[in-house]
Amino acid sequence: MLSRKRIILYACISLVPLIAALWIAGFDPNYVLGNYVTTSDAYVTGNLSQASAPASGEVTQLLTSIGDPVHPGQVLAYLAVPPQSNRELPLVPQVRSPAPGTVVHLFVLVGQMVSAGQPVATIADLRQLWVVASVDESSFAYVHLGQRADVTVTALNQTFPGRVSQLMPDLQSEGARTGVPSTGANVASGAPRASNGIPVRIDFDYGDALVYPGMSATVSIYIR
Repeated sequence: MLSRKRIILYACISLVPLIAALWIAGFDPNYVLGNYVTTSDAYVTGNLSQASAPASGEVTQLLTSIGDPVHPGQVLAYLAVPPQSNRELPLVPQVRSPAPGTVVHLFVLVGQMVSAGQPVATIADLRQLWVVASVDESSFAYVHLGQRADVTVTALNQTFPGRVSQLMPDLQSEGARTGVPSTGANVASGAPRASNGIPVRIDFDYGDALVYPGMSATVSIYIR
């Protein structure tokens, strides 16, 4: 007669081929067993700053391109301001970078008219990026700081290891994704969120991969 321990052991052993078969067939055992929550509503962001036009005028020259490294105060573009009634010559204001980093977006073209304060370029620190993932409200209670996560960057088709570093239920993610803040130069936070998902920050190790702010991602957070 089999003991209770042997029956449990044989039952566990018999499940191994079943789980293996499900995995081969495309079923994820971790998902079946409820070991993680996943979302495809996620994107890469970081410390983003915008270089803005100091005055209204015409863009006469762009001195940088997307992907170029820049330092604080570096001239990114020149503007031409029409002469005023009390001046004989037009002014030539300079658009300067507010922070070190890499140009990840340009909002203007040569010949375009801009107004004072209008964004000209977005600067990002590519050495420290993270992912904002929108977790469904029904699963948010299972998500905690420090939990391990897998981050798959869609454009690269690569998966990177990460961890939950912050729970941000009041973070508005759209400004952080596009690099166009509603106020100020830095877009670390914003207005109330627009969806039923709760934003969660995932710090991830992307090494030397060409990861840029705005890239879409899929995130799996291991909750067990």
